Amino acid sequence: MIYPGSARFDGKAEFEWASPAPGSTHRFLLFFAQDESVSKLGLALQEVARYGFRDIELGEGRPIDVESLNDPAMAAFRKHYEGAFSEESSLVWYP
Repeated sequence: MIYPGSARFDGKAEFEWASPAPGSTHRFLLFFAQDESVSKLGLALQEVARYGFRDIELGEGRPIDVESLNDPAMAAFRKHYEGAFSEESSLVWYP
């Protein structure tokens, strides 16, 4: 599932990752591995918080269109899709 959102990064992530500067607010996409193709906002909110984000605004999740990842314009998102399955989730943030 993919969850769009925005939040403030407080620098207190549960793990190291290529994070933004503490105190900054960003839009993001959470790629989240789930057993069902049903939006689960509660679980997704907890996952975003693990990345160190607070004041989270999260949109409804939607299934990942796997075929769209073959489009060259979507190549950058392929690693996040793969990361969601190998690590449970992957988050890409925008400045």
